[in-house]
Amino acid sequence: MIVMSGCDDDKPSAGPAAPSAPAATSVPPVTPAPAGLDEATRKTCATAEKDITAALKEVAEAEKIGPPAGHSAVSAQYSAGAATLYTHAFTSSDEVNAAVKGVATAMTDLADTWAKAPGKAPSKADLTTARDKLKAACAAE
Repeated sequence: MIVMSGCDDDKPSAGPAAPSAPAATSVPPVTPAPAGLDEATRKTCATAEKDITAALKEVAEAEKIGPPAGHSAVSAQYSAGAATLYTHAFTSSDEVNAAVKGVATAMTDLADTWAKAPGKAPSKADLTTARDKLKAACAAE
């Protein structure tokens, strides 16, 4: 009833009708694409970032398991993340390809370390550095 208050189908509207669509204007993209990247490379960058984020989410879930089974689960998730990167991310950009490979290698190294059942969680510094290089490669061209 509240929704219908003020609506009277028998009376014409008192003011001018609002336009049904906004005036056509050129809206810049929310995040402008780097000028030098071709469409396939931009797609690769987006896919790689999505793959990395998904893998790290899975790693975080596996870390909650705790030792000793958690070591194998974390190792498996890093390995799966690296494999996914290799299957989805290759372009004509050597810089982007090298950066994707760097992230995959860092994930593989972490998988190997976790498989050895470390006493404490290994450093993710190499993965962070590799991921930063990928972001730079995707933004630089």
